[in-house]
Amino acid sequence: MINKLFRENWETVKTVGMKGSSFAYPRMNLWVRLIIVILFCHFTVTAQTHFSAVPQTGLPYTIIITNATLNNQIVVSGTELAVFDDTLCVGAVVYQDTFPVQITAWQASPSYGLQGFTPGNSMLFKMYTQNPLGLWFEGVAGTVYETGNGNFGYGAFSALALITTMVKVGEKPNHPVHFEVNAYPNPFNNQVNFNISGLPDGEFTFMIYSISGQEIYTTNGWNNNRENRLLAWFGQTTDGKTRPSGLYLFALKGGNYHYNGRVTFQK
Repeated sequence: MINKLFRENWETVKTVGMKGSSFAYPRMNLWVRLIIVILFCHFTVTAQTHFSAVPQTGLPYTIIITNATLNNQIVVSGTELAVFDDTLCVGAVVYQDTFPVQITAWQASPSYGLQGFTPGNSMLFKMYTQNPLGLWFEGVAGTVYETGNGNFGYGAFSALALITTMVKVGEKPNHPVHFEVNAYPNPFNNQVNFNISGLPDGEFTFMIYSISGQEIYTTNGWNNNRENRLLAWFGQTTDGKTRPSGLYLFALKGGNYHYNGRVTFQK
């Protein structure tokens, strides 16, 4: 069993481009190998903190992630990468500063009542990582395939890069000294008010973003010699669709200034 596992790992290494003469497993007795395998499985399983993949079914499919970026920057260490068959997470791994990384996806085994992917179904990738504001979020990742067609079970393995982009709300506020936005109540359950003081004269834009940086609500206005301005948001998109509970980001921009903050929507 152990020898078979090591032979399979050797074949996988050769598949992704290593020359047979460039790597050799050291000689180990059976118990040392068994301990290494147990430790490897332990840390692989317990490393996951956000995504929860199906249990191993004995029917693995290898997916090599060659790179993962957010806004053209490599994702931070600790980012979790996962593959889904529809809404079912069938494999996940934690990135630890080195690419490529391998996700083992598990195929369903109906005869044993075990969930997993169905060969031929489309693969959906998600990542749990930090956005430009330093907040952790879950987002769907775009894919660039080097090997594979986007379906489970293609050939011996699939190899791809994950690419995610999001709107940068602005890392550092830049506004007049006496400018301030006070959001209340926060958390809110049906309406949050934004009391704006020290707003300069002129046109401004107020936006609400999801935690992944998607712009969901926008309103424009004009300030003319008013010390205070009051805006309200009802937890909806610009076209009136109700948003789910969660953390949201807001941004007020006008001229050469901008202000960022966050509110929590609790239904």
